[in-house]
Amino acid sequence: MMPLTVRPPAGGDPVKGRSVRTFAVLCTAALVVAACSKPAKKVAKSATQATLAPVASSTSTSAAPTPAAAAAAAAAKGAAKAVVGTTTHSSLPFGAPVNESYARALGDKIFPQSTQRVRPYYSGVGEDSIQLDFSYDATSCGVNVVNAITAAGGALPTTSRYYRAAPTTQSQVISDTKEGIAQMVQFWNDHAFDVAGYLPHIRPLMGNDAHNQFFGRHLNYKLIDGGSNQCPDKTRAAAIQAGDQDHAFSVFNDFSADSVNNTTAYNMAADLNSAIPANRRPMHFGELWEPDSTMANWAPFAWTQFATGSTIVRQLASYVCGNLVGKPASRSPNDEAHGGYSHTKRVFGLVHTDVPDAVGLANEFKGQLDKFGCGHGVITKEIAYNGTDFAKAQQDNANLVLQLQLAGVTSVIMLTEPVQPLLQLNQANQQNYHPEWIWSSYGYDDSSTVQRLYMNNGNENAGSFGTSNLGVPGGFGFGAGDPFYMYHAYHTKDPATGWTCDPTSDNGMSNGGKEDAFCKAPTAIVTYYYTMLPMIGGMFFAGPDLTPQHVTAGLQAFPSTRYGGNGPTDDPRPALVGAGPGKYGFVVDSVEWRWRPDYTSPPPEKKAQWTECPDCQRHYVNWPNDLALNWHPNEPAFGAWCGDPKTGYPRTLPDDGNH
Repeated sequence: MMPLTVRPPAGGDPVKGRSVRTFAVLCTAALVVAACSKPAKKVAKSATQATLAPVASSTSTSAAPTPAAAAAAAAAKGAAKAVVGTTTHSSLPFGAPVNESYARALGDKIFPQSTQRVRPYYSGVGEDSIQLDFSYDATSCGVNVVNAITAAGGALPTTSRYYRAAPTTQSQVISDTKEGIAQMVQFWNDHAFDVAGYLPHIRPLMGNDAHNQFFGRHLNYKLIDGGSNQCPDKTRAAAIQAGDQDHAFSVFNDFSADSVNNTTAYNMAADLNSAIPANRRPMHFGELWEPDSTMANWAPFAWTQFATGSTIVRQLASYVCGNLVGKPASRSPNDEAHGGYSHTKRVFGLVHTDVPDAVGLANEFKGQLDKFGCGHGVITKEIAYNGTDFAKAQQDNANLVLQLQLAGVTSVIMLTEPVQPLLQLNQANQQNYHPEWIWSSYGYDDSSTVQRLYMNNGNENAGSFGTSNLGVPGGFGFGAGDPFYMYHAYHTKDPATGWTCDPTSDNGMSNGGKEDAFCKAPTAIVTYYYTMLPMIGGMFFAGPDLTPQHVTAGLQAFPSTRYGGNGPTDDPRPALVGAGPGKYGFVVDSVEWRWRPDYTSPPPEKKAQWTECPDCQRHYVNWPNDLALNWHPNEPAFGAWCGDPKTGYPRTLPDDGNH
C-alpha cells in the first residue's frame, strides 16, 4: 500500500530558542496527542511567577508512593552520586521548556516500576540491547491507493516548508520509510539521557554509558514486511517472525502502511496474541481506534498512541445526542433547491467498513446513543462497505450514496478510514447530494491532510464537521511539529553544498528546491514518530527490568495533565491526557471543529482550506455539559478562545506557527 501520511503537528519554537521536547521528556505518555496540540504561549515572566494548573496525581504517583516508588526514590538518590552529567537538555537542539517548573513538578511525581535488572530478561531484552521490529508494506500488496486517490482527484500533501511532498512511487515510499525509522532510532539512542532529564527518580538509574542510554542498553531494529490490510497472510507471517525469529520486544505498525484503514495493525496485534505465547510475546504499538474491550483482551501488550475507539465513539455519541438531534442540518453546504438540507430536520446515516473491529465499534457507538438518550433509532440508514477489497468498495460507492439519498439522510456519520470517503464524496457531488458529513478522530478524519484530500469534490467537504481528540489545533496544526525538529537535529547543514537549513523561511529550507531532499523531513517520519513515542516513555517508566507489564504499569501511572509540544502546560488548548488504570490509550477529552473551504491556514503553512472551532475551542469529556478540566464556565478559558465574531476564524497566538 502506498502511504497516506497524516501530520498531527506538535509544538515547539524555531531552532533558535527551541523548547525542549518535554513532550518526549516526560515522555510521551500522553504523547502524541499532546503533540498534536499546541504549547503554551511564551510569556515574559519567570518560572516562579508563572501561574500553572495543578498537576493531577495518578493512582500510583500520589503523595504516598507505592513500595516500588519508595524504593525507586531511595535507589535514585544513591545512583545519582554515580551518574556524571545528568543533564536535562543541554545537548539537544532545543532550549528550555516554556513551563519548566510545571514540567519538573510533573516529573517529580513519576517513579519507575523497577529499580534493578531481573534475570532472565524478557524476550528481546539483552545485556546491552533491546530489539524492535517495524512492520511496513514492502511491495504495496493489493490496490495501489495513491493511484486511486490521484485518479479520483484527491489532493495528496504537497511540499511544505518543513516536509517533502508525499511520495508517489513505491521506491520513494520505501526509501522515506527506511530513512525515517533510522533517524528515529538514532535520535533516541543518542538522546535518551537528555529527554529523561526531567525524571529525577528515573534518570539516575539509567547509568552514564553514552552508547547504552536505556538503563545500560541501546535500541536495535529490524524492518519486517507486514503487508497491508489486503494481504493478511503477510501480516501473520511477520508476527510469527517478530516473535519466533527476531525475538522482538516490541513491534510497531504505522497507519501509512495501510493507507486505507487500521486493519493491518489490528491483524498484527491479533496475530501476535494468537501465535506467540504470553511469556515471550512482543508488545505492539500503533493500534488505532479499537474498543476498550479489544485492548483489554490484548493486555498488557498493545497500546494506541491516541484515544481508544471507545473514547472516540462515546464522545461522538454524546455530541450527536446533545448538540445535533432534533435540529436542522444547518451545515449542509446547500439549500434544498440545490441538493442540500440546510433547513431540514436532521436525519442520520452511519457509514463504516465491514471489517469485524469496525462493525464492533459501530455497534458500540449505537449503544452509546442509547446511553445518551437519543437512541440508536436516530440512525435511519446504516451501510457497511467492503473494508478489505478496495476495488469492490470503489465499485459500490455509487450505490452507497444512492441508498443514503433515497433514505432522506441529511447528516452522514462517517466512522471510516480516509480514502474511500474521497470516492464517496465524489459520487455524492456527481449525484447532487450535499448532506452534512460528520467525522471524528477515527481514521484521522479530523485533520487538514485528510480533509484536503476532498477539496476537489466541488463544494462537498464544506459540509464536514465533527469531534476531535487531538486538541487544538491538533490535526489542523500549521507548524513544523516534533518529528521535523528531530530530523532537523541531524540536518542543519548540507555537507555536499554547505547550505545551512533555516526553518525560519521557505527558501532557507529549500534554496529554490535544490535542498528539499536534505533540509526537509520525509513525510513517513511523522506517523512512525508518534507510534514509537509511547514505547519510549514506557521504557523509561519501566525502569531497568524491562517487561510488558512494567511498561504498561508505567504508562497507566502517568499523571493526568494537558500536554503540548513543549511538554506539560497550563495552556488549555492541548488535549488532556492520562490513561489511568486498566486503559490502553491516552486522550480523555475532545473538541468540536468545522471544515472551512473558504479559509486559509495561518503561516507558515498558508494552505487553502482550514478549520473553524465553533464552540470557542472548549474541551469536553461528554457533550453537552460535561466540560473537561480547565474549561468549566467559572474558569478563564471558557470564553477566552472564541473565533473572530465576523468571520469565525479561530483565535491563535502569534507564536503558534513557530511550533
